[in-house]
Amino acid sequence: MLVFVAPTVSFAQLTNDWVMAQLALYSKSSYEIVNGYRINGSSISYGGSSRSFSMHHLEFCELKDLSSFLSSISTTVHETAHGFDSQIPYMQAKIGVPIQHVNEAEGFYLNTLTSLVIEFPKQALFPSKLLLSQIPESLRTFRFNTYINAGPTQSTQCDGVIGLMDEFNAYYHGSKVLSDLYPLFVQAYGSEVSWQWPSQFVSNADAFYEFDFFIKEYLLMAKTYRPALYLELKNDPNFTLVYQTIRRQFAQLIADYERKYDQLMKEKKSGGWTTQKHQTIYETLKDQIHSSRYQVVVNDFLGGGR
Repeated sequence: MLVFVAPTVSFAQLTNDWVMAQLALYSKSSYEIVNGYRINGSSISYGGSSRSFSMHHLEFCELKDLSSFLSSISTTVHETAHGFDSQIPYMQAKIGVPIQHVNEAEGFYLNTLTSLVIEFPKQALFPSKLLLSQIPESLRTFRFNTYINAGPTQSTQCDGVIGLMDEFNAYYHGSKVLSDLYPLFVQAYGSEVSWQWPSQFVSNADAFYEFDFFIKEYLLMAKTYRPALYLELKNDPNFTLVYQTIRRQFAQLIADYERKYDQLMKEKKSGGWTTQKHQTIYETLKDQIHSSRYQVVVNDFLGGGR
């Protein structure tokens, strides 16, 4: 049986090149996102339109030591995914993909095989803040104020459900890199990995329940009050495929985590410490997102599968 032994990391190795090498070794999708943004730079143009970002390559990555790197890499990938996703319409237009208005489109890097572009619908997207009227206090979890009860410049307000989808995707990739880098967590924390790794993973990954909930509520409101918008989104194959793919991949990532968590607890490698498998977000929303309230949305956008 082959036994994996992680390479020893010294302070001198914690450079940008070292970070890219770890991503290339352990997390190919994260590497493609971060390296793609590095290659493009902070500004990209096509056909008289351009998009620029103030963020520079690996801006949020802490390189003091291995533990600081691991505590910052999720934010690094999350924020870089936002930048890189917004560059995808320009990248695809440059190679001849027909996109009517690149400045009115959002890209989605889904995995190493698939990147898609959603062009904004002709019907106006409404701000996510309108969901305040239909989400009760009991279902207002950790990220509610940041993304729903938010200011007008937040992407979930400007770009409505497409902004929500962009956040859903960023949280997926920010969670996936933590899963992929588990071997480095073992190296950094030893017997404490059983609580250090789960606590960092779920603090990101439990956003799955929030954004699946927010998107379903948005689409349900659209069906009721903006039926033309709902129909346009329903008939957009890229919109449906992006939602289905993010949700399926994210759900599978969480299922894999839960199996590993159970194994870690069984092996009692927590060094006397334990952590909960999920945060309170999970308990609040796990039944809600499977509610019959959303059956029409499930049928129209998720192929009937919850």
